[in-house]
Amino acid sequence: MKEWIVYAAVWGILKGLGVLPRPLARSLAAGVVRIFYAVLPRLRNTAEVNLRIAFPDWSATQRKAVVRGMLRNLGWMAAEFARFPKYTKENIELVVALDGHENFLEGQRRGKGVLYLTGHIGAWELSSFAHALYGFPLHYMARRIDNPKIDALVNGYRCLSGNRPIFKNESARVMLKV
Repeated sequence: MKEWIVYAAVWGILKGLGVLPRPLARSLAAGVVRIFYAVLPRLRNTAEVNLRIAFPDWSATQRKAVVRGMLRNLGWMAAEFARFPKYTKENIELVVALDGHENFLEGQRRGKGVLYLTGHIGAWELSSFAHALYGFPLHYMARRIDNPKIDALVNGYRCLSGNRPIFKNESARVMLKV
């Protein structure tokens, strides 16, 4: 039952953000992420511990400023993610600028495949989505979400542009095949 309730909440937020104008969706999503952060102590503790490990010399004020920026960016990315069904080959360049694409094309020309190694920095969901809309679908590495209904929803959005998942537990075999 809890799985369905959480799924319904995520579905409602995703669909709601998707119909709002972009600036409003981004602001609202940033607020929702801040609320989740406030009410989910596990997320708070993870962020605080990781920042203390990565930046032991930082003050609590510096770490809090980074967390605020991180929460805003996560909200903005959630809003962009919710808008995936609206993005097409014709309008994606209004949101994403393809830069350095010649490097990808050169790698492809050599015929040995191209491997992107990226971190969760910037709009990672949007960049791979746009890459596929520009005509070059990707396989992306992902960890399955614990709630199978949310996992299907999220991966359904990720695949709207033609991208395909490689899940962590099957990564070596599938990556070699791809």
